[in-house]
Amino acid sequence: MENKTSIHKALMEGHASRVVANAQHLKKVLDALGKIGPQGTWLGSRTLGPETEEYKWTVEVSRLLALAGIAAKTGLGPGLMMAPHHGCQLAQRPDLVIGVGAGFIKGEGAHPYLEGGHIFSMPDFNTRHDALFFNSLFHVGLIGRLGTCHEKFDLLNRLKHGLLGLAPIYLVERRGYYSELVKFLTGEINKVVGPRVSLADFGMVKFIDLAKTKPEAFVEMLLVDIGFAEAKPEAPTTEKKVVKLRAPRKPRAEKKTTT
Repeated sequence: MENKTSIHKALMEGHASRVVANAQHLKKVLDALGKIGPQGTWLGSRTLGPETEEYKWTVEVSRLLALAGIAAKTGLGPGLMMAPHHGCQLAQRPDLVIGVGAGFIKGEGAHPYLEGGHIFSMPDFNTRHDALFFNSLFHVGLIGRLGTCHEKFDLLNRLKHGLLGLAPIYLVERRGYYSELVKFLTGEINKVVGPRVSLADFGMVKFIDLAKTKPEAFVEMLLVDIGFAEAKPEAPTTEKKVVKLRAPRKPRAEKKTTT
């Protein structure tokens, strides 16, 4: 019994020391992020590469945002996490590349589009999420699996409890990848249990159909949402009145008079 107690105590003391060190490291990273300027967060799969429509769409969106002076913050790649940095490089703005990595995640590593950017390495999930979410004007969730889902649910929960500044969330999908999942999660199981997740928790989420939304249109909407542009006034519509033409009347036959 004493041996088990001493093991638990040693583990707890070791963790406490790491918490202090991690917090000090996070403070330095957040200070550095605050000096970069406007930025947005990108979350997505490491397995979808340059040949996919998701990758190409993301590159063009991030290129247009970089031209507007907005940095792209995401993981170190590969896959869809590499695409936002690729877009910044195409805009000739390597200074807007922000890579937030984690040495404990297998498969993450350097790629050519990180050159000239800001690279940070975080020691655990909590500090990595802090660096990804804080100071972001928006968050884009691309297609992804367990790791991406973990990030998105943590993000939604933090926003729900006011732990982050309000910022819109865009879930980019094809064929209902996210909207069908949300429909399942928010559907009522029964009268007692209710839904798995409250529909109100997705109040800040916009679902973007990649197949129907051009990069230019998405960027235009996003810039309005974050206050970087004003919404274009809708063009006045003039209703056309449909005039039904009557068929010409037949001339009345003259009455014959008899004398």
